[in-house]
Order: sequence, then structure tokens, then C-alpha cells
Amino acid sequence: MEPAVIGAISGAISASIAFLVFWMNLSDRITKANASAESALQVAAEAEEAMKECNGRVTTLSANFSLYREQAVEKFVTHNAITEVEKRLVESQAKTEQRLVDALDGLNKRLDRLIEAGLQRNRVGARD
Repeated sequence: MEPAVIGAISGAISASIAFLVFWMNLSDRITKANASAESALQVAAEAEEAMKECNGRVTTLSANFSLYREQAVEKFVTHNAITEVEKRLVESQAKTEQRLVDALDGLNKRLDRLIEAGLQRNRVGARD
């Protein structure tokens, strides 16, 4: 065989081997990329599940907070209303007590006048 033919054959074999190595490396890279993509999809699916769980918790917490807020408003309004009513009752009782004291003072003055008038009549009647 001539050296030119041997060179051509060895060049063709080298080119075929290089082409084969190129495709094998490319195939390896594609396989690794597919594995990374599958891993990323799995992580994304897990993240989606975690997000759904978090959304559920947020919804539950939001509902619980709304219920608490309503109960707190109801309690505080009731507490404030009771405090206001108590204050008005105390003021009303004080006014009523003062009116009773004033009325009793008035009755005492009338009784004193009646007693004095009766005593004066007895004195005048006793002189006659």
C-alpha cells in the first residue's frame, strides 16, 4: 500500500473517531442536560406543592384573623358599652340621691314650719 493511501485511510479513521467522540460528548451533554431539566422540574413541582400548602395556611390564617377581629370588636364594643352604661347609672344614681336629699330637706322645712305653727297656736290659745 502506498503511503498516500495509508495516510488517507488513517485520516478517514481519525476523522471518523473524532466525529464519533464529538457525538458521544454531545450525547453525554444532552443526557446531563435532560437529567438537570428533570431535576429542575422535580424541584419546581415540590415548590408548587409547598406554595399550595402555604396558600392554604395563609387562607386559614386570614380567616382566623378575620374571625378574631370580629370577636375582638364585639368584645371591645360590649366592654365599652357596659362601661358607658355603668358610668351613666352612677351619674343617675348620684342625681337621684341628691334629689331625694333635697326633697327630704324640703319635707323637714315644712314639718318644722308646721310644728312651729302648731306651737304658736298652742301658745296663742293658751294665752287666751
